[in-house]
This record gives sequence, structure tokens and C-alpha cells, in this order.
Amino acid sequence: MDRRNALKNMLAFIPLGAAFAGITAMGVRFITPIKRELQRRIFTVHLEELPIDTTRKYKDLMGKDLLIVRTGEREVKALSTVCTHLGCTVYWQKDKKEFYCPCHQGRFDKDGNVLAGPPPRPLDSYKVELEGDNVFIYFKDREG
Repeated sequence: MDRRNALKNMLAFIPLGAAFAGITAMGVRFITPIKRELQRRIFTVHLEELPIDTTRKYKDLMGKDLLIVRTGEREVKALSTVCTHLGCTVYWQKDKKEFYCPCHQGRFDKDGNVLAGPPPRPLDSYKVELEGDNVFIYFKDREG
């Protein structure tokens, strides 16, 4: 076989290879669908059960702790208790109105922003919605 015929034969298999790769990719995607994140609204507490400057501890859908903090008349925050530095548990200090991490003296304000210490970013927060006297928290969940 000369060089010209060898090149023709090789070029004839390129479209067949591309078609096979495309069909294989579509099959794999069909078998393993993409998982989407869903938001679920969960009722947690009545506003009158949560006095101003107090917290309540809950668990999210993944089993991690979170604190609901009422900082004003109609102001409620839901923040993770996991410090963004090394994963220690943070605590609400009512007298200072801030979160404190005892491991490395990390401090966060009522919105979860870093005030002092080594944490590289704010605390993770959850979306909170007030309807009348009911407090709802939105959790992210994965479908499938």
C-alpha cells in the first residue's frame, strides 16, 4: 500500500471515531444524570419563642449544627457553627453580641463576618425568611 492510500484509509476512520465517541458520551450522560441542588424551606420556630439577642441550635439537612440568632425586632440570622479556619465549633457570646471560636480565638460579628483571628472567610449562612411570626430557613439539598 502506498502512502496516499494509507492516508485516505486513515482519514476515513476519523469521522467514524468521532461519531463513536459522541454516542458513548451521550450514553454515559444518560446513565448518570447531573445532580441539581434544591432549596427546601423548613419551618423552624415562632418569633416569640426566640427573644432578642438569644440563639437556638438546629441541624441542617446534612446533620451539621447551625444557630438561629435573633438580633433585632424582625432581624433573624441563621449561621453555621463551623469555624472557617479549622472547623472548630463557634459559640454565640450574648454579652459581646458576637460569635467566638475558642480554638484560635476567632471572632465573628452577628452577620458572620470575621472580626479577629485567623479565619479566612465569614461563617456560612442560610437564607432566612419571616412570614408573620414564623421563621423559615432555606436549606440546600442535592437531588438524586
